[in-house]
Amino acid sequence: MCGIAGVFNFRDGRPVDPDLLRRMTRALVHRGPDDEGFYEDREAALGFRRLAIIDLAGGHQPMTSDCERFAIVFNGEVYNHDDLRQVLQADHGVHFRTRSDTEVVLNAFRQWGPAATHRLNGMFAFAIWDTRDRVLFMARDRLGKKPLYFSRVPGGLCFASEVKSLLEHPAVGREVARERIPTFLAYRYVPGDETLFRSVECCPPASWIRVSAEHGAGEPQRYWDYSFAPEGRAASTDELRAELTELFTDSVRLRRIADVPVGAFLSGGLDSSLVVAVMSRQHPEPLKTFSIGFDTGFTEVEHARSVARAFGTDHHEVVVGSEDLILNLPRVLHARETPVTEASDIPIYLLSQLARTKVKVVLSGEGSDEIFGGYPKYAFEHQLGRTLDLVPRPLLGAAAAALPSSLRRAQLALETAAEADVLDRYAAWFGAFGPRERSRLLAPGLPGRAALHAYSAEALSGLPRASRVEEMLYLDTRHWLPANLLLRGDRMTMAHSLELRCPFLDYRLVEFAARRVPLSAKIHGFTGKWLLRALGEKTLPAAIPGRRKWGFKVPTSQWFRGPLRGLLQDALLSRTALGRGYFVESRLRSLIDEHVSGRQDHDKQLWILVQLELWHRMFVDRTLGPSDALAGAARS
Repeated sequence: MCGIAGVFNFRDGRPVDPDLLRRMTRALVHRGPDDEGFYEDREAALGFRRLAIIDLAGGHQPMTSDCERFAIVFNGEVYNHDDLRQVLQADHGVHFRTRSDTEVVLNAFRQWGPAATHRLNGMFAFAIWDTRDRVLFMARDRLGKKPLYFSRVPGGLCFASEVKSLLEHPAVGREVARERIPTFLAYRYVPGDETLFRSVECCPPASWIRVSAEHGAGEPQRYWDYSFAPEGRAASTDELRAELTELFTDSVRLRRIADVPVGAFLSGGLDSSLVVAVMSRQHPEPLKTFSIGFDTGFTEVEHARSVARAFGTDHHEVVVGSEDLILNLPRVLHARETPVTEASDIPIYLLSQLARTKVKVVLSGEGSDEIFGGYPKYAFEHQLGRTLDLVPRPLLGAAAAALPSSLRRAQLALETAAEADVLDRYAAWFGAFGPRERSRLLAPGLPGRAALHAYSAEALSGLPRASRVEEMLYLDTRHWLPANLLLRGDRMTMAHSLELRCPFLDYRLVEFAARRVPLSAKIHGFTGKWLLRALGEKTLPAAIPGRRKWGFKVPTSQWFRGPLRGLLQDALLSRTALGRGYFVESRLRSLIDEHVSGRQDHDKQLWILVQLELWHRMFVDRTLGPSDALAGAARS
């Protein structure tokens, strides 16, 4: 796991400024504290920061091929590198100098060109410079676990693992793409290949980009996708469980490969418990596991302890309070580089800090909900979506408004069902502001609907024979995972130089879940992840498989009526915030008053608005630093 950066002056051919390359690379030191390296070839240059995980002595980068035609900087892990090494040696006579997966990727590209991406099983973002053809090739893994950003600067292009590295380039501006604000409010992230910075783009998952003097930066070429099998005669539960067991066991085995200590995040939920169960069987010594609890009453530590006891792990936990979370919010924002869309990012940041004191790699259960149907919204759509289509939309909206905020999940379900457009409905489940809310809140000139349909419709255009639930699963895997949850996982762990691996996101498991597991084996009644629960019943403590999805729960609703009330006023109603011209002031005041008085619960909406303003202060205005206290936040 590493940080990569580079510059290619393909238009004017001028040599890359070595000081610029070093500034860009050293902005990524947290991603790779173990080593650094640089490669310069006139108009192109590559920089590298290393977190040494495999072949500690031989994995220095940038790495050049034996023929010296190609040079690579590589971030991530290719778990099947030993198999590929054997193929390259036996079939193509390749001689290897190291045991590193980087050299395997370099020689795979040398042998197969862009088609090498099809053969890689792992998480990665890499750039390869071709010294003969003067071409830069960049690629990203199938699910988007590793980040890759770039900016089209005058005369060329620069790229990096994080935006803060690109911002070291004097031609990369901090201007906000105002037209993307409505999209961000709808989704709570910016999907596709865009960011909130006008000058910064993101290479999409499962894509590669070729950059040359002749053609500039070409359009991303998608090298992998998947679809859902039509409903028909499905395999039996026993057959599916056996297939899942084999695939999942192998996925965990591959992700345990390292030359450094490996542990696991353990929440006590189904997904992380399954990971720990399989790891413990494969691990010769007690597995190190890590959990976080809260003094707020929202905690899963007892469930995590029961799993740790069942599998004899070396268990570690940290209990944090509201003040710990508030104090670390600026640090989390600096690490994330986007607005902190969920307060649960902060516990993951603190959990990573704890884990890094014991191990260098952790496995987690991320991704299972999106491929096996774990979120309640999937079951709701599966069971009631078509029926509620028959109910007049205004009636659904009125019913939602009549429910108390204590029934927030039912309220959200009805609000979502009240959306007439199916794509608006998909966005509403995880988003913050629906179409009507955006229209009331956004200032004139900022469209209420934005380009939501463009993102979703494009993603769904190549997906044949999918039900509405499968469309939701697909959109969440294509957009929600890489642009939000996997971004969070990467940034929160790498802020502490910790590598995160996700066994459920092995592309073979994604394909298996889509093509072999019918909806009837994903959702039973209103219970999701049914096949995973069936697997858990064979391996986990009895209380775990049937538990309702919990997640990290942070009491932000109460905070906005207590310790963060001052921050709420400062962040949304200050002269600076109002001067940005995004929102209607009267509507902002109404949202705050309704929430603080307890008449409504606008927790999610207010959190997003506050985080958007804090992001502006840190990355646009540069008036907030990662170690600064938050103005208006009460301290005990």
